[in-house]
Amino acid sequence: MIDKSIQPGTLLIAPPAVQGTFWTKSVILLTEHHAHGSLGLMLNKRSSLTIQEFAEQCGVELNLPGQLYMGGPVNTKSFCMLHSNEWTSANTMQVNPQLSISSTPTLLEDLRTGEKPMFYRLFVGLCGWAPDQLMSEYLGHPPFNHNKSWLTFASNYDIIFKHDSKEQWTTALEQCGQEFAQSLL
Repeated sequence: MIDKSIQPGTLLIAPPAVQGTFWTKSVILLTEHHAHGSLGLMLNKRSSLTIQEFAEQCGVELNLPGQLYMGGPVNTKSFCMLHSNEWTSANTMQVNPQLSISSTPTLLEDLRTGEKPMFYRLFVGLCGWAPDQLMSEYLGHPPFNHNKSWLTFASNYDIIFKHDSKEQWTTALEQCGQEFAQSLL
């Protein structure tokens, strides 16, 4: 069951009713959504490492400011970069007309040499859903609860790259609410 309202590039926003779990106040960018399942990156969960500390652990000297993010609880050893589309690497997948994901063994070296996109964020791990699971969560089909269903909103650079943590969730929730209110007028 594929719903066209949820597609790569859609933001999944945890509603305020989701409390006390890993997903509390989460904002997830959906990167893949098809009959085989769905994948995404949690945008607002910082890891305990800076980009520089992570690079050092990988044996790369990289003097780059910023934080490493936890993309989700699945495949936590995977490493990727979400970024603006003007840049590509040997392994880049376009998410939508504005965003891509790259994952290549030379990614940290590319960043060290100054080869980088205008906007980017680095992640370890990802979020994953089995076939039909995301749509069941979204629609509140049992065993999922409609009061705790994902809110959806179109992604934009402002929410993805200019906000962080709780502020990112609050901004996404506010913009989602404004869009909903406008649809009623």
